[in-house]
Amino acid sequence: MYKISQGCRVGYESLPFYITSYDTATRYLRSCGYTRKNGEKCVIGKNSFCEQLFILRLQINILTHVTMEDTGIYEELVQFLNTPDNKIRGSQSEREQFIEILKDSGEAVHYRGRSQDSVQNVTWFWTYEDWARPDIVRSCIGLHPHNDIYIIDNKAYRKPSTYHKYSEEVRSLLYSLLLCDKYTGIVNGEAFKSIMIKIREKYFQKLFPSNDVDVKHLQHVVKETQNGEVSFVSNDIRHDVMYAFVTECLVEDSDLEFFLITASLDVISEYCRSWEYKRSEGERCLYVPDRPEKMYDLFIDKLQLNIITHCTMSDRWIQVRISKRLKVPKEILRWDQKARERYVQYAEKGGVQEVHHARGMIVGCAGAGKTTLLNRLLKRSKKEIKKLKSTKGLEVHEEVFEICEEKGTLKVRETNKDGSEAIPDKGVKKTLSFFDFGGQCAYYACHQIYLTRRAFYIVVIDASKDLEHLVEKDVCDQMDTVFANWKYKDYFLFWMKSIHTYCYGNSRIDRDSDVIIILVATHWDKRVYKDKATFLDGLQTVLPVNSDLVQYIIEDRCFCTEFPIAPIKDLEEFLVQIAAEEKWSEQIPDEWVFFDEKIQKEKNKRVLEFDIIEKVFMHHEDEKQILNLAKDMLRYHHDAGKILHFNEEHLSKTVIIDVQWFVNAFKYIITDRNHVKGIVACRQDWEEFYKTGNLKDSLLSDIWNGEDERLLGTKTSSKNAKLAEDPRFLLYHKEELLLYMQRLGLISSEDQTHYVPSMNKRDFGETQKEIITCKRSNSKSSVLVYLFDFLPYFFFYRIVVALMQIENWNVLESDGIRSLYKDAAMFNHKGHNIVITVTPSTIQLQIFQPNSQMTMLHEVTLSIRKSVESILHSVTKSFHKCLAYQVGFICYGEENQILGREVSYNFVEESKVGSGSQMTCPRH
Repeated sequence: MYKISQGCRVGYESLPFYITSYDTATRYLRSCGYTRKNGEKCVIGKNSFCEQLFILRLQINILTHVTMEDTGIYEELVQFLNTPDNKIRGSQSEREQFIEILKDSGEAVHYRGRSQDSVQNVTWFWTYEDWARPDIVRSCIGLHPHNDIYIIDNKAYRKPSTYHKYSEEVRSLLYSLLLCDKYTGIVNGEAFKSIMIKIREKYFQKLFPSNDVDVKHLQHVVKETQNGEVSFVSNDIRHDVMYAFVTECLVEDSDLEFFLITASLDVISEYCRSWEYKRSEGERCLYVPDRPEKMYDLFIDKLQLNIITHCTMSDRWIQVRISKRLKVPKEILRWDQKARERYVQYAEKGGVQEVHHARGMIVGCAGAGKTTLLNRLLKRSKKEIKKLKSTKGLEVHEEVFEICEEKGTLKVRETNKDGSEAIPDKGVKKTLSFFDFGGQCAYYACHQIYLTRRAFYIVVIDASKDLEHLVEKDVCDQMDTVFANWKYKDYFLFWMKSIHTYCYGNSRIDRDSDVIIILVATHWDKRVYKDKATFLDGLQTVLPVNSDLVQYIIEDRCFCTEFPIAPIKDLEEFLVQIAAEEKWSEQIPDEWVFFDEKIQKEKNKRVLEFDIIEKVFMHHEDEKQILNLAKDMLRYHHDAGKILHFNEEHLSKTVIIDVQWFVNAFKYIITDRNHVKGIVACRQDWEEFYKTGNLKDSLLSDIWNGEDERLLGTKTSSKNAKLAEDPRFLLYHKEELLLYMQRLGLISSEDQTHYVPSMNKRDFGETQKEIITCKRSNSKSSVLVYLFDFLPYFFFYRIVVALMQIENWNVLESDGIRSLYKDAAMFNHKGHNIVITVTPSTIQLQIFQPNSQMTMLHEVTLSIRKSVESILHSVTKSFHKCLAYQVGFICYGEENQILGREVSYNFVEESKVGSGSQMTCPRH
């Protein structure tokens, strides 16, 4: 025990209180305020958390423990033990007598727990993973006169229910009534007798299964109507009968299985909750354990789609299981209550269709061979593949393959010009789409649209390149960008972290256990590695120490390819196996499925008006129902990545149905000068855009006009009138495109000029930093730091674009040039200057007074911080995984409080710093 307590590092002082047994805790542990006696061997708690664990470990036994000499623990005892204050503050002998009374007047009972080694004990109560759950033990089905349960000598005691004293014949009748539909039945009717037989065979074997019963002597418990139906006199009586049933009958796994199978939908719906559900005060509920898995399956099977409108949905742990069992898209399970209720209505009234659609994302550094790999899967010839050019932006190959499980092959699907299937077949088809991500760093900003956990990922690595080598300048066009001087290992790590961030989840609640990353080593014939094992070892050395990413470096999911010699049949067979998994199957309301077909037929229009979509549902009589149906359908297709639609001001009236076209529109903007031909714009405008990200509206129009002319196949000396009238073209939809790009943080749009953050190559230099550094301490703030585990650079771009939209926030200018940089942005708000910067792991904020003779106003600095954090919160939530971050400071002296430094070991959480004009660093 001494070694355990002495070996605990700072922050782990509670470990002895968490891991020790009941006997060890009784012998050695003490509360925080306990005074050690001379020579006494004990471990005293360091904080309130230790104290709470100690109480939960000993439970009511603590009343006779020596630690009761510490009167400071009494209030917590009242709270955690649900015990009257006067009993706790009594003398030692009075407390001992109180415990004996509890044992004499109560009944020893057994309660279910997570551990299935032996369900007939309460050891689970002490070892529950993160926190003990007295509410699970105490509630049974909720609070009522006999809810108090005490743990005495490691055994559970509770006050007996009135109904425990009734005869077996009466209890079997009441339990049968409890399990009937609507808690009502004709006692000697067939339905009631069927349940009665099952109850007696399971719990009351001494009784005859089907004897007629008389309820006349139970008028204080049940009431009978003229047609012979019987029900409970009151809800309170029913609750008490439920309590008696739970405590008497639900002891072993088979008991709970029997209940979940036999009981009516009414009793399951009213009382059952998933394991992590947090009940409200006074709520009566029966917790269904999540292990073994069949318990949840039985719970879900009983309620079917009604479970997604059930209160247990507040427990996000069960949502993955519901999605898997019922094939309801996970995004829908996250919708609000009203929207989920509408989904159930759509499914029940119009029926559902099952769709099976897998998506693969091909990512990696530029030049690694991603496009070549995809075209080899498409069975393109060697000659065709050699003509391929590197992907610019992102290429979507929607439902390009049909999965042939029996043959283990991917069949290339034939389509008509409108995108519809050439030879449609009946039945559920399993299809596979691929998304080919351009590797040039300038395009990473638009990749956020498609990164999703609803996909598997193929990370392509060029095996002919040493991971420690710098990426060639002309490969990724990274010169002067935030990606400058990146090595091949940096791009590999970037993609691995990006996928992990989007797919793995912010906590165990959000995680899918089967995030799939496939590693493909190309150019294996020119490899710099001895063999596959050496290659995988090299990838592992790139990962941070103790990184979660190591779980994705799996030999069976790594494939080495050569072109054009080595076949890729093994990779194809593995892709078939992955794409055929049931996780890609979903049940979609019939009225939503048609929209997939409409998207394909109408793609040439690029954008649809919301009013047109509403008209499709005009067969519904209720106008409000039509509106909700259209919005819900669009919300699903947006979450699935098939369209772009935001139910927000300025955006709600339009739907972008060709997302590839939208991505291309942004790609045409950011592509470098060598990729754009025939743009009529002055060299100065182009140079300004390419260096600063400032894009004149006339240059934007020229860029899109050039692309439209290529599609039209006509070259004109001036803008062709047809381009502004035809919905196929970019200029026709210029306003909508800019609104959506601004919403996604790709561009900040203004009348005569626009700002594209990902194109900015200007450094936030020493001159700008010196302006802030030379300020007096009372005219500048400390550097506030938001520290991320992983921070994609385009996240910073989105923040800057959002800040530019805030009223009364003006971008600072210096000599007529806006103070916007590739890694920083400067604003002015109510006479205060604001600087926000980005480093590989932080967003940093500092405020200063431009007039050094003036001090900063607290209310203004506070409002600035609130604005920044509101945007941070909004943007982090918009990711498929809510990005987590810590807030704090850099613990340098005033002269070294410089923006843009990586925090290293000098980060101090704000919660550990005091308040006031002078704050002492708690670490130094």
